[in-house]
Amino acid sequence: MVTGINANTDMMTSNKSNSVHSKQGDFKKNVLTCVGMGTQKVMLRSDALISYASPKTGESVNIYHADNYSKENPVYVIKGLDRYGNEFEKEVNAKEINPNCCSYNDMMILNLETGNANDSSYLKSAMMFDKSGRDSYFDEADYTAAMKSLMKDFKTLGCWDSYIFMDKWLHDIWDYTKKTEQSQDLRVKNGYLTS
Repeated sequence: MVTGINANTDMMTSNKSNSVHSKQGDFKKNVLTCVGMGTQKVMLRSDALISYASPKTGESVNIYHADNYSKENPVYVIKGLDRYGNEFEKEVNAKEINPNCCSYNDMMILNLETGNANDSSYLKSAMMFDKSGRDSYFDEADYTAAMKSLMKDFKTLGCWDSYIFMDKWLHDIWDYTKKTEQSQDLRVKNGYLTS
């Protein structure tokens, strides 16, 4: 488990590519319980692609590939507990995420989709979340602006390795979302999609 910047986030990663329903059993029975989140129970799953929790809000998030996941259909399932301790489950298609207006959960899906899901990426994600000024993982923000602000800080401090890492990461996100937009534009042009 990695503790994020400002202790806003705890995370677990797994190299497993399991989908959310590929394991049998009850979600609650196979949960790791994290302590130190106040009185809120937190669900962090060891079978998730990535898991994280906020000591500040009590939210916990586990991200999986959906059963029908493919590179052409990059659908993820987000499960966990909200700030009130209520279970939630939501499907998100990575191709529909706009990094200029999305939630932190959406950005973590883009990280998974672009291969930026290691511990170093996660620590910088926690810093980016802090820069966004949001309290909840579900609140939308302009994460492109947050990344650029963080890059400016790294440049000012002379942290060139981190600056270069963030620049590559930002371009990975832009490249992915641009390809998605171009693919959708082409499908609309060819009559496959309608508004």
